[in-house]
Formats: sequence, C-alpha cells, structure tokens
Amino acid sequence: MTTETMANDLLMNACGSLVTDIYFFPKEDMYLIEARNDQGKYKVADFTLDEVLAIINFLKFNSGLDVSERRRPQKGSFSFYFQNNRIHIRISTVGDFKNRESMVVRLIYPHEFNAEVNQDILEELLPIARRKGMMIFAGPMGSGKTSLMYSLGRQLVDKQVMCIEDPIEIVEDQFLQLQVNEDSGMSYEELIKASLRHRPEVLIIGEIRDSNTAKQAMQAALCGYTVMTTIHGKSKYSVIQRLKQFGIEDPDILNAVNSISYQRLIPTISQIELFIDLMEQNDIKKFIETNEVDNNWTTMIQNTLKNGYIDENTYQEYLYG
Repeated sequence: MTTETMANDLLMNACGSLVTDIYFFPKEDMYLIEARNDQGKYKVADFTLDEVLAIINFLKFNSGLDVSERRRPQKGSFSFYFQNNRIHIRISTVGDFKNRESMVVRLIYPHEFNAEVNQDILEELLPIARRKGMMIFAGPMGSGKTSLMYSLGRQLVDKQVMCIEDPIEIVEDQFLQLQVNEDSGMSYEELIKASLRHRPEVLIIGEIRDSNTAKQAMQAALCGYTVMTTIHGKSKYSVIQRLKQFGIEDPDILNAVNSISYQRLIPTISQIELFIDLMEQNDIKKFIETNEVDNNWTTMIQNTLKNGYIDENTYQEYLYG
C-alpha cells in the first residue's frame, strides 16, 4: 500500500466518522494516533513507525510545509474531497526536545455535515440574537459552540454576518469569514478593528482569549453590533470572572452582555444531544450584585437521569458541567 493510499484512507475514514481532529503523538519507538469527534476521542488503527512518518511527510508536503523541518512550529492547509464535498484540511506541526515531530490535523466540513441544533434551543436564543449586544457561549472544546453560533447566524437571513476565527471551523458561503494569522499581523484584535469598517450587523468571534480581544469585542457590542463569541469556562458564572480578569468592568458587562450560556454535547440513550444552561441580563445583574448562583445545570442533569435519558456513568461525568 502506498503512502498516498494510507493517508487518503485515513482521511476518508475520518470524514466518514465526522472526525474534527486527528492527533499524531510521538512515543519512545512508535506513534499514538487518535481522532476526535462529537462522541469523544478514540485510537486510530495501528501503523508502523515508518508508515506514520511517511504519512506525516505526505500531509506536510500537501500542506506546503517544509518536510525537512521537524522542530520549528509550522502551519499549512490543503483541500480533500469526500463524497463530492470539499473538506478543508488544516495541518499544525511542532517538534519536541528529542526532535520528534507531533502533528494535529483539523478537518473543516461544509455546514451540511454539521448536526442540526435542536430547534427548541434555537427558538429560545433567536430573540436574543436579534438584539444589539453580546452573546457569550462557554464550554469545553467540542461542545458545539461554533455550530450553535453559526446556526443562529443562518437564522438571521436579513443581516450581514462576519466571522473571525482561528482557524475557520465551518465553511459558510453566506458569511464573510476572516481567519486569524498572527504571523501576518492578523490577530483577533486587528481583525475585529478591520471588520467594523465593513459595518457587519452580526459579528461572530471564534474565541476571546486575551484582554485586548475582550475589550475590542466589548466595544463592538457597546457600539450597537450583535456580537457572538466564546470563552472557555466550566460554567456560565466563570465567564463573568474571566471577563473581569481581562479587565472588563461591571458596568460594561451589564450594558453589553445580553446572555451567557454554558453547554455540553451529552450522549443520551438514543443520540448525542446539546444541553445548555442560559442566563440573561437580569440573571447576570443578580450574580454581579449578590454573587448568588443557581443549580440549574445540576437539576437538569438529575432530571435527565431520573427520566431515563442518560445512564449513571454519563450522569457522574456531566453532573458538574
């Protein structure tokens, strides 16, 4: 079997399982290859060390990377076709202190491949998305935050939607999509500034990860744009603490933020479902003033177990977020 066949088979199988990331981790005398999709992370079929190194070089070559460079971080991309659909492949590599190279392969699907968001959740969030101000979505990687923001954006058919991400995770021709490139001076902060000159009605920001991005996004919301963004947090309340760590004052949070939600994709008995814990402006104001928290997430998971939709193991895993 040729290297090209092995690499193509790896990508074909990944697309068939809607894998979002493939990880190549170097070990002492072998490589661990894992893949991640909505149902979690799993080990990919075994390859010999020589086969893995050949696949890595093949993917690097197709991404326009320097095949001979094994230590310096590199990023590249190429397109792959699956069932007549164009899949965008993003490659990121870096070497460890032993000169062993690791690689992450990100697969970016057309929106038709992404699971539909529960209509009840869309109907609950859509009135908020039509208002000026900020919506913040929290949750770990792979919890459906980007899919939810894009689903809301598609509902706003009468509005111009612009997206800023690192990298673009869903290809959507209806939106103007910008990709962060730090090496070219295209940071989140700079792209937010540039995007506002295009006067989008809805601005989707992939992630707030630093103070400058937080302040630029907050300023856009205060200036009358609809801003949807994500922050990594373990609950809806932790988002407010993160904003304060980024230097955002309480009055700006109260004036700009319309909603904060925490979400997880949870395996129920029959399927993977999106669970979301939402608080709106009055709840945000109450928490800032009193520091009181509710038990909505815990109650929701307890009721889901009681009604027989999840098993005990899932209950224990997701009880606290």
